[in-house]
Amino acid sequence: MQWFFLVLEIGLLFHLGLIVFACTVLSYAAQALRQPLVLAYIFAGVLLGPIGLGGAGFSIAGIPIGIKSIEEVLVFSELGIAFLLFGIGVETNFSKLLGLGKTLLLGGFLQIALTILAVFVSTYYLGFLSFEQSILLGVILAQSSTAIVVKILSDRHEIGTVHAKLLIGFLLVQDLFVIISLPFLKNFQAIYSLELVGPILAQGILLLMIAFFLNKSVYPKLFQYGSSSDELLFLASIASFFVFIIVATVLDFSIAIAAFIAGVTISNLPYNIEVFHKIKGLRDFFSTIFFVALGMQINLSFTQFPIPMVFLLLATVFVLKPLLFFAITLFSGYGARIAIMVGRSLAQVSEFSFIIASQGREILDRTAGLYSLIILVITVSLALTPYLMRNSNSLAEFFKKKIHRLSPFLRSTRFSKKIVQLQEGPQGFFEHIIIVGAGAIGFAVAKSLEKDFQVIVVDHELEAVLRCRKHGITAIYGSADNFEIMYNAGISKARVLVLALPDSSSAALLAQFAKKENPKITVFGRAHHYSQALHLYESGVDYVVMTHVIGGKVFLENILEFISREQALNIEKFSGEYADFVKKKALEESKRLGVEHFKNF
Repeated sequence: MQWFFLVLEIGLLFHLGLIVFACTVLSYAAQALRQPLVLAYIFAGVLLGPIGLGGAGFSIAGIPIGIKSIEEVLVFSELGIAFLLFGIGVETNFSKLLGLGKTLLLGGFLQIALTILAVFVSTYYLGFLSFEQSILLGVILAQSSTAIVVKILSDRHEIGTVHAKLLIGFLLVQDLFVIISLPFLKNFQAIYSLELVGPILAQGILLLMIAFFLNKSVYPKLFQYGSSSDELLFLASIASFFVFIIVATVLDFSIAIAAFIAGVTISNLPYNIEVFHKIKGLRDFFSTIFFVALGMQINLSFTQFPIPMVFLLLATVFVLKPLLFFAITLFSGYGARIAIMVGRSLAQVSEFSFIIASQGREILDRTAGLYSLIILVITVSLALTPYLMRNSNSLAEFFKKKIHRLSPFLRSTRFSKKIVQLQEGPQGFFEHIIIVGAGAIGFAVAKSLEKDFQVIVVDHELEAVLRCRKHGITAIYGSADNFEIMYNAGISKARVLVLALPDSSSAALLAQFAKKENPKITVFGRAHHYSQALHLYESGVDYVVMTHVIGGKVFLENILEFISREQALNIEKFSGEYADFVKKKALEESKRLGVEHFKNF
């Protein structure tokens, strides 16, 4: 057992082992409770740190279970920040920012400015905080979580919706603002001093020039050669990361921004997606240490803060920010319903805010407990996000009716001009077919039926609606649980309702509504599992198709046909058609991404 205790003497290895074990156990719990894993990491830090097991001196068989001194963990925490921003840089697509439009660019920066102003006025002039602390706190609270919001949208299959595009646009603007502001956080005086801001800008420009040179002259050949080997590609990526870290250290520049620039240097190479997947494991490990270190730095001194200050921070996150996003979206012409969905979805503080708080901790620590209070507010807001975004459509419909009732002025079409034309149903349709869901199945059904019947397609993805209209198919924008859209589609006069939705729960609710509004309508649905099919039948669906079951039967029939007759359908024909299809899709994808590496496919 001597070797075991030798390892224990190497405190860093033992502490890393404790951190990984605690994060693993708590991550399983967070997953079961459908909470962001970042909360598990922060709680692991609280549990292991000075106010948890580390401070209590808890041990088992003489082995300390806890971390009293966190200095060695903070070294890895700095790498965690750098790897987080390096990964973000690799994924950054500046063409998206250029194509956001006035609503998102101006609206995004307006929200940030107004949030910072409100926090500054309410904390500085009321005497809670100093000038610098008030500004920094405003910057922290102005951000919202890109990672969590996009993850929830993706899980709910809402990435292509109008409100998702607005959300992602606002979040990209916030991320850009953070990247610009980070270099000034350690030297706050530089914001209003030309003598101090000059060197920072010069250092940043020098790093950008190095990045431009490497991107144009070195990286294309280096990564092209390295792409032949997974190990070489990984090592080249990590080497690029540390080159910029070393240069930033020599220049006394922000390591975090240097790491971001290192990522951006690789982002427009054809290998950026592969690079991101190669470094993802390291990024996740070190960023986990960063969030654990944040938890370790929380102390109970935030309890000294006056209650009005705590309520002020919570009101900024859960009231002010949603109202600002609601107003910006509404006055941009997207309607009250989408404005509510956008406002409620951004009622949290970003994981980026952890980085901002960490970089500006010297300023925050001038008031005892402020740093811990901020970490606590960020954590609570992230924990509540999944609940605020759950049942988003039905909650938006409820609040929209309340708002319209309180203020008839908001019913004006001027506040919904950008969405109303997408939601208008055709006039004079009778005994028609409504298809909800314009994915692969829904679009194929609509394209076949529209030649002989009146067909209306309803989908919540903007691209799907525009694609249908491009092919001459009547289509309107809306989600399955927005029954107002179904009235626009003429549900009471329809003959057939086809539910081509991947979500069987939404399909079941819509089937019940359709049967209530039009008892004579015939409803078709689809399911992946037998339990889903049973639920749909119980909800009033007349015919449920399980595509994988039907596909399995056709598959088996062709196999038996070949075995019995030594002949199947024209396989050569199918293989040729499939090859042509794949080539066509690859070329379309290469044009969409703006790269040429698919041309020799």
